[in-house]
Amino acid sequence: MELNIIYNEDCIEGMKKIPSASIDMVLTDPPYTSPTVHAFGRQKVNRLSDLAIQEFYFAEIKKEWERILKPNAPVLIFCDDIYSAVLMGLFYEWQQKNLVIWDKGRIGMGNPFRKQHELVFYANRGSIELNKTNMSHIPTVIKETITKEHHGAEKPVKLLMKLIDGLTKENATVLDCFMGSGSTAIACLETKRNYIGFELDKSYYETSQNRIYSLYGGLFSNSFSTESSIETE
Repeated sequence: MELNIIYNEDCIEGMKKIPSASIDMVLTDPPYTSPTVHAFGRQKVNRLSDLAIQEFYFAEIKKEWERILKPNAPVLIFCDDIYSAVLMGLFYEWQQKNLVIWDKGRIGMGNPFRKQHELVFYANRGSIELNKTNMSHIPTVIKETITKEHHGAEKPVKLLMKLIDGLTKENATVLDCFMGSGSTAIACLETKRNYIGFELDKSYYETSQNRIYSLYGGLFSNSFSTESSIETE
């Protein structure tokens, strides 16, 4: 499978082409939702089946991650307060688990509480040493201003760079199963890491291609790795 390419296909099918124990990090922002509210007469209830469906889907993704990740490779997943509990249960047997708070620097909607943050769930089957080349630690609260120039749920490239830089080394390969508008790919290029991305939505896939080309002119491919691909098993 070629490195430094975003593939316009379903991630579960695409990951089958990635060889075992070849990925250094998973960094992704999946499409998750909190339980929807349904009314039965005057009574309103949360439909917990929404979470059950997402849990089943993520369990299938996790199986592939366990195959393709290196033994001590970290997984980082953007989530909200409710879905973080689902992820904590799914990754319960993994050795390391933690939550990082992303302070968006801007208050959101809500009553009586208005959120200003999003969570990043961290898990690792083994243990990992911080890459101290550019930092002494990763704080559990990171403030980066929210941006929505290319995607409604866009993540700041600087935030992604901090996570990538602290938990991998140069030439590492980062996987994003839900690439969206390509922010993870840009963060990898800026930190001299390789990436593999999947994005099923054609419009966001095209946005990511145009965005990367506008920044790097199409000359970025395979520029940080001694190999242009990882061999498919």
